Amino acid sequence: MIGKSIVITTTTLLLLASCSGKNEQPDNQTQAIPEVITDRVKLLSYAPTQMFTGTVLANREANLGAALPGKVEAIHFNEGDFVRKGDLIVELSDEMLTQAEVENQALQKDYERVKRLREKESISQMEYDHIKAKLDASNAKTEMIRKNTRVYAPFSGTIVERMMEEGEIFFINPGLDPGYSMRSGIVRLMQLNPVRVKFEVNEKDLSHIVKGLDALIELDAVPEKSIKAKVSSVKPMLSTLTRTASAEVVLDNSNGLLMPGMFARVTVMLPEQQLCFVPLNAISHLPGTGEEFVYIVDNDVVKRIVVQRLYTNGNLVAVDGLEPNQSVVVEGKGKLQHGQKVNVRH
Repeated sequence: MIGKSIVITTTTLLLLASCSGKNEQPDNQTQAIPEVITDRVKLLSYAPTQMFTGTVLANREANLGAALPGKVEAIHFNEGDFVRKGDLIVELSDEMLTQAEVENQALQKDYERVKRLREKESISQMEYDHIKAKLDASNAKTEMIRKNTRVYAPFSGTIVERMMEEGEIFFINPGLDPGYSMRSGIVRLMQLNPVRVKFEVNEKDLSHIVKGLDALIELDAVPEKSIKAKVSSVKPMLSTLTRTASAEVVLDNSNGLLMPGMFARVTVMLPEQQLCFVPLNAISHLPGTGEEFVYIVDNDVVKRIVVQRLYTNGNLVAVDGLEPNQSVVVEGKGKLQHGQKVNVRH
């Protein structure tokens, strides 16, 4: 009995000591308040840019031909030659013209005879009117054929392509040449100074691109410099296939370095804006959503604010959704939660 009492007493003392030790340990359950470093939202002036790719085009172009088929007798200029408005470019065979002129001369004689008879009142007014109408129609036909045996330059420019050669028979046979005009013609004439740079603007950016905005043009053909220009036109409709609208700038080409078909990079300078900027390292991403947010600190409490990124300029990001001078967390945001209390380290 005495032995059992000693064992029980010893066990009781150990349990009491164990309980006493637990009560004496410090309370470590209180969560530590995280430290963060913040920066201010800055309101800055910013002139954003939009970049596009484009193609150099002639200022004007035309495929020169005739309204009637015929044999090409002479082409007076070669590819690369400069021509002035009104220059005779092509001559076609004149067999049809010769026939029309013979018929016209015969009708002219008939008309003179009928005119004399009418003056003597030997024939009726109806007979006179009939021969007069035939002569007028013959005159118009002869003049039309005469015009279509000679092709003149409608504007000053450069012959860039001889699409037919002397001796070939010209027919009106349209065919599409991608990027340029229809293929039907004898020679292709282009006005190469100035030239146009055409680029496509998607519907999301279209409201920002307006006539008169400054632009910088970079071309592989002139790698040493950017060419300053202005947006000269924006087409007031979108393609139903690409959902884009065409815009253009005009470039001086006095030195002749720029050619139709060249690739161009177009940077359009948008109007200056006042925007809220935050450091790039203040932006966080919500996985799987593409959503971006920042943590702001208000009275030592963090709030998660969803933002929309507008532009990135180096280590600064222009965002929508914040106010100037708000404090955004730039360091220590790894495990923060909305509504959590923090210590701001300055």
